[in-house]
Amino acid sequence: MIPVAHGEAAHRLMPGSRLEVFPGAGHFPFNDEPEHFAALLREFMVTTEPAVFDDDNMRRLMLRGRA
Repeated sequence: MIPVAHGEAAHRLMPGSRLEVFPGAGHFPFNDEPEHFAALLREFMVTTEPAVFDDDNMRRLMLRGRA
């Protein structure tokens, strides 16, 4: 859905992230290869721990660079 180079750069900057590339797929890999996409999504949902979200911490992070 984004240029591969952008995905690779973001992946390098996010420890523990996962990058899946669909060679030859267009901008909508879920349309081009729905079975592959669904299998990857299902596997991701089964094997990934949900993020812990803290409203106060998010507020602090968002306000940190404010002038």
